[in-house]
This record gives sequence, C-alpha cells and structure tokens, in this order.
Amino acid sequence: MKTKRILVVDDDRDLVQTTKTFLEARGYEVSTAYSGVEARDELARQRPDLVVLDIMMDYDTDGFNVAYKLRNEPETERIPVIITSGFTKEIATKADTFAPMMDRDWPAAKFFEKPVKLAALADAIAGLLADGDVPAAERA
Repeated sequence: MKTKRILVVDDDRDLVQTTKTFLEARGYEVSTAYSGVEARDELARQRPDLVVLDIMMDYDTDGFNVAYKLRNEPETERIPVIITSGFTKEIATKADTFAPMMDRDWPAAKFFEKPVKLAALADAIAGLLADGDVPAAERA
C-alpha cells in the first residue's frame, strides 16, 4: 500500500512541527509550508494526497487563495483540503475580510477551529483519504 502524502500549511512553525510529528507517527509522509507562497511551491514539487491548511498566514485570505486555487486547477481539484483557523466558520462568513471568499462554494472538505485536537484531525484525514477520488466539493 502506497504511503499517503499530506501537506501541512500554517505560519505557526510549532503547530506545523507538532502536526507533522503526530501524522508521521501514524504512517503518513508529511511535507510542510509556512505560507501560501511556500504551499504553492511545494504543490509544484509534488502532489499530496491531502492538504491541511490555515486560513490566515502572510495576509488574511492567504489560505483561502490556496484552497480555491487547488479546487479550480484540474490537476489538483481532487485533493481534499482541511481548513484550520482561529476563526469559526460562522465568524469567517460574517467578517468583511472573508465575506467575498465565503460567497463562493466552501473550498474545503472539512473545517477545524483552532486549537485543533490532533486525534480528531487524524480521524478526519483517515476518513477523507478512504473516500478515494470524490472531489472535495462533493465531500463537504
């Protein structure tokens, strides 16, 4: 069985390293990025099976931009995205910064409010990866 590859993207380096260690202990291959730019560079190098993505990094909508780019590119549209944020989905929907982003279809299969419980994240990852080739929009 092929080892599943996960890309973890967040500007909190401690959180990224903790998540990476936790997921590697569960048998995943984990790559990391600390901004939307680094995430796009990493995606160009290799395709992960799943992305765990913070919303607010270099600028407020950095994570949303990465998520929508993944969803709108034919070569990445089937990669499930789990968004993590200090904002709840409801607050993000109402915030002026995020309102234009939220008017579109939600760009992720799952959403976790920070702090993320790693066991719950691992369960969500296992479930999404078990779903196979179902596009993220159909899983959300």
